[in-house]
Amino acid sequence: MENYLTFTVKDNSYAINVSSVLEVLNLSTPTSIPCALPYIEGLIYSRDQGITVLNLRKRFKLEPHEPDKRTKIIVVELKVPNDDGSSSIVLYGLVADSVQDVIQIYDEEKIEDAECAIPKEFIKTILSYDEKPLFILDFEKLFEEYQEWL
Repeated sequence: MENYLTFTVKDNSYAINVSSVLEVLNLSTPTSIPCALPYIEGLIYSRDQGITVLNLRKRFKLEPHEPDKRTKIIVVELKVPNDDGSSSIVLYGLVADSVQDVIQIYDEEKIEDAECAIPKEFIKTILSYDEKPLFILDFEKLFEEYQEWL
């Protein structure tokens, strides 16, 4: 059993392990980063740290969504390997249409396949939750291209 934070993008429900989540913030306007990848919204600051904000709709090549009061930034920690073999913790923000709940998930809830609006490469596992598919994101994969860009 593990705990996951659930959120929506377009019409699908997604989740990430709460052990990677630092906080959920109301949407704020990030400071733009010159020449950034198209899905990088920019930088925000929280707890005296810079956080690169990634727009999930743009990353998944979905149609734009007008942000509203339900639009949130999920701040996650990502372990990034250094050249010397050690690793560093980097903070990223994920813009989601809405954030739902923290739920407990059991291994026996896995399902093989389900209709999804995003590329399968970003999905780690598909689960059945409340008789609907819940897509567990491989959020390290979300940042792979950006890490290479840096």
